[in-house]
Amino acid sequence: MNLATIYSKNPDFVQRDVAGECILVPIRRTLAEANSIYVLNETGAALWNRIDGARPFHEIASVFAEEYDVTIEQLNQDLEPLLADLLSIHAIEEVAVAHDPSR
Repeated sequence: MNLATIYSKNPDFVQRDVAGECILVPIRRTLAEANSIYVLNETGAALWNRIDGARPFHEIASVFAEEYDVTIEQLNQDLEPLLADLLSIHAIEEVAVAHDPSR
């Protein structure tokens, strides 16, 4: 996982809070997705709510580390599978960022 990666939410997914659970619902569904909804646990919902298409993952992870009093290394181990899952269902996507050669 590249910690400098910026992720954005796919606008084809909406979040709904139902009975205390965070649910992602694809709104433009293919036949295969017609019966698909995704329930996020507390950590998943917190990550989803922080993904904004502007901040790199390492900034989001730093906020998590402070809030949950956990090391960055442990946090990355916990969040990496979640990011992979969100990417696999196309709920999030990597933001293309122009490379600045002066850096």
